[in-house]
Amino acid sequence: MDVKEYFAYYTSFVDSVTAEVSKNDNVYLTRFHKLSEQLGGNYSRLDNAIAGLAGESGEVADLWKKVKYHSLAYDEETRNNFKKELGDVCWYLFQTAYALGMSMDEIIDGNMDKLKKRHVNGFSSDYLKQKKGA
Repeated sequence: MDVKEYFAYYTSFVDSVTAEVSKNDNVYLTRFHKLSEQLGGNYSRLDNAIAGLAGESGEVADLWKKVKYHSLAYDEETRNNFKKELGDVCWYLFQTAYALGMSMDEIIDGNMDKLKKRHVNGFSSDYLKQKKGA
């Protein structure tokens, strides 16, 4: 199989394992309307917030990459850049919580409950072994 045939084969494979809602606008619009109703009209807010979380988290990661691998000095300016980017992450996090009708204390309490169950006696990597076997 030459490269062109291989890419055509792979393209067909990708299409075959893609959910219908991801490739059909009419199916997507039906799903959109249902989700919008379930979210009390906050679909657009949530969609923007989740995209923003991904983007801003990526900016934090990119800044860290530049410090680690590109010799960017970790100085007051870099620290302030982290602060700005983390502020953007927080803004989008609060937008996401708002769109989902959740309070930050509800989110934090849920996170602590999850971690207390995972790490009963403080941090342990043992939970990874349990996950592998599952």
